[in-house]
Amino acid sequence: MTTLFISDLHLDTARPQIVEQFLAFVRDEAAHADALYILGDFFEAWIGDDAAGELENTVADALAALHAQGVPVFFMHGNRDFLLGDAWARRARLTILPDPSVIEIEGERILLMHGDTLCTDDEAYQAFRTQTRDPQWQRAFLSRTLAERRAFAAQARAGSQRHTRSVAEVITDVNPDAVQTALRMHRVRKLIHGHTHRPARHQFALDGNAVERIVLGDWYEQASVLRS
Repeated sequence: MTTLFISDLHLDTARPQIVEQFLAFVRDEAAHADALYILGDFFEAWIGDDAAGELENTVADALAALHAQGVPVFFMHGNRDFLLGDAWARRARLTILPDPSVIEIEGERILLMHGDTLCTDDEAYQAFRTQTRDPQWQRAFLSRTLAERRAFAAQARAGSQRHTRSVAEVITDVNPDAVQTALRMHRVRKLIHGHTHRPARHQFALDGNAVERIVLGDWYEQASVLRS
């Protein structure tokens, strides 16, 4: 049996091939796993559980069926779907995890994060993140009409794309000191995260110990799955 980790699928009606790929993954592989962890940016945008449409309902049904087969599903918010709430989670039968979270697999403690909080050099993004994670901001946003929320999400996506193109790659990647701080704080030797779309295994020494940072890939070109 295997524990599966994925992130950054950015499910969207504009990318039906990724949606179909994910549904096939759930049916053909995840159904035989011990557990599935989704580490954020599962959807391209999430503007409230009340805005769920055919895509979101189809995905919820697939995850609920997976749960019914005995495979628990865990979800961590990303920077695109941080408003995904309890109502949709109940329908999909998934458990929302705080970011960060520490889990244990076969006696090994593993730190899970979406990864955006590690990108501390990107001050503009961190300021935006602080604003949008504020409960008062979220309540005000969710009180807007669906049309207003969709317009904001589209504007935010466009702004994010412009920002990414305008700054150096090192700014939008994780900060090494932030990574080391997280590993020390949670007393772990392995970190798994997504967000940066730069899949890799980084092995290095920290305080005399061998540690590893595993970066999950996105699903734009192919399904990126970590099997542990």
